Amino acid sequence: MAAQGILNVLKGIIIGKPQGEVYYEEYKTVITQVIISEERLYDLPIFYNVNFDHAKPVTIIPYGITVELNCETKTITFLESATSPAY
Repeated sequence: MAAQGILNVLKGIIIGKPQGEVYYEEYKTVITQVIISEERLYDLPIFYNVNFDHAKPVTIIPYGITVELNCETKTITFLESATSPAY
């Protein structure tokens, strides 16, 4: 993603919790090295260890909707609905 320039257009990153939290610190170290040390994206919010996808408890984060990542309160807020109302 860094080599393709994708990281430079992101407004934040959500990283899921590794199963059983195995290698959590190692993942965080490598991600931080790329984002901060190599790409110099000091202000890019990164949320680590989020329970979604295969992590337990299983939670779904829908793709393509606007969310707010609040680093101070450590919250993720969905700013729009992930589904359309049935008509």
